[in-house]
Amino acid sequence: MSRSTIFLIMVVKGLMVVGGLAQSSGSATDPNREIRFEQRLNQSLTPALEFTNESGGTVTLQRYLHQRPIILVMGYYQCPMLCGVVLNALVQSLQDVAPDSPYRDFDFIFVSIDPAETAQLAYAKRQNYLIRYGWRPAATRWHFLTGSESPIRQLADEIGFRYRYDASAHQFVHPSGLVFLTPNGRISSYLLGIEYPAKDLVRAIATAREERVGSPVQQFLLLCFSGNAASGSVAAVVLVTLRIGAIVTLLGLVVVIRSSRGRVKKEPTR
Repeated sequence: MSRSTIFLIMVVKGLMVVGGLAQSSGSATDPNREIRFEQRLNQSLTPALEFTNESGGTVTLQRYLHQRPIILVMGYYQCPMLCGVVLNALVQSLQDVAPDSPYRDFDFIFVSIDPAETAQLAYAKRQNYLIRYGWRPAATRWHFLTGSESPIRQLADEIGFRYRYDASAHQFVHPSGLVFLTPNGRISSYLLGIEYPAKDLVRAIATAREERVGSPVQQFLLLCFSGNAASGSVAAVVLVTLRIGAIVTLLGLVVVIRSSRGRVKKEPTR
């Protein structure tokens, strides 16, 4: 089975398990109407923002600047929904980039939006993805951070990451995507959604490396949120549609795989 097929299955299964990927209706009464990325191209991040790294040490963003391009992701470690899909998609695409390619030469920073999460959680998540990625230099370039409410909110505001906490579901509602920073900490471009083709990653990393600013990308309205969508709402309709689409896609993949195996078995031996 090809890696692209494996990845597709992973995403489909993620959609089925998640039970909570949907669009915001935009209604004045919709609590998720503001949940999105506001693309702040050319915005400079505040270097003095202070966080805790996966080892429990205090760090500022300044520590990661002026070295190489940065891919920044915000989410949370105990997210049952999009965060894992986003990280898996990033790793999958990076594995399509040659190990000696200069486009693997970047820092990756994941910042938790949940002030209650600990360095222990960050460490465990980092170890998991270092193993999945399987590229030794990542051990010094991938960073998983936690922090207090104030720097989290400020960083989210600076990159245009709109999110909220859903008290009824005890989960955060947030958009999905990657933010590319130049080595000096300016926002160069965004890749939104849950799939990041290698060619798009390479282009975004190259643009950031050259201290250039790309163009805005189309907003991809895919949210991570509680599956308790009200009956009849846009969220509920999209949720049901995604579940049905996931089932149909999985069934189609099963048919294709079985057909392929059948053809292989029927081929005469030489």
